[in-house]
Amino acid sequence: MSSYNLLSFTETCPRCGYTGEAEAEFQFGLLELRPYRVGDRVEWGTKGLRSPSVRPEGGDFQGAGYVECENCRKDYWVAISVEADIISAVRVDHGRKGYVD
Repeated sequence: MSSYNLLSFTETCPRCGYTGEAEAEFQFGLLELRPYRVGDRVEWGTKGLRSPSVRPEGGDFQGAGYVECENCRKDYWVAISVEADIISAVRVDHGRKGYVD
């Protein structure tokens, strides 16, 4: 059993300015290392540890994702929006600092 899922998206790294494919690790939904893209339906499921522990009312949720840039290897956070169980948006969370200086 995995402890996170993966969201692939195109983004500009806020640390080095590189634009390309990025992958965020996130910890909501059924945690089985599932690959997702914007527009995919989140599988909330009933097994494994996750937060929230049940499907949110209406399938709406705001979660966080952790990204390491493939170009500079520095990290940053993204905010992931889910509306009616569908991943609707991902954006850089400029208010949350990464671990790598």
